[in-house]
Amino acid sequence: MNSLIKTRDILRDIVEIYIPVATFVIMFVTFVLQIFFRYVVRQPLAWAYEVTVSCYLWLVILGACYAQRDHGHVTFTLITDKMPIRGRAFCTFLGSLLICVAFTWAFVPSLKFVLMMKMQKTSMLKIGLNIVYFPYIVFLALTILYMLRDMILDFKVWTGLASDEDRKKYMSLNASEVEQAIEASKEGGSML
Repeated sequence: MNSLIKTRDILRDIVEIYIPVATFVIMFVTFVLQIFFRYVVRQPLAWAYEVTVSCYLWLVILGACYAQRDHGHVTFTLITDKMPIRGRAFCTFLGSLLICVAFTWAFVPSLKFVLMMKMQKTSMLKIGLNIVYFPYIVFLALTILYMLRDMILDFKVWTGLASDEDRKKYMSLNASEVEQAIEASKEGGSML
């Protein structure tokens, strides 16, 4: 079981960290090459635009998966910050449920669309557009899984089934900026 968890974590890191880093490096190098060839050599590279756009898509979409795993997305909690913990858990459960339902509903049509795009190719490099847009399918799948993970914790807290450890985890994940600053000052740390 332990080796299965390690394998899962390695695959997740490859998809959410290493591939976005590699695509960023490729995108940046291509961008610099394009500038050099356009302004110094005076012969722009026709394929550079396709590479940078494709790498940007992979970078942003797979990077968003990591942000979801790490709870790094922007959240608007003006109302829920004023609620007691169970009310907050209910609201975050409902929000996660809406997103999970919408993404689940969109998964099969999105998969069919991306698979259909193999018939179309990029104009210069002749890469199938299914490859260019495939990270969106990964994003949908991982977001659904992360939402389910968060919904389990939200449900436990909302229904009162959560252990003290679960409540602490929930509060650390859903603490407002003010609560985080207070906690950091108690620990003698800094928010930076």
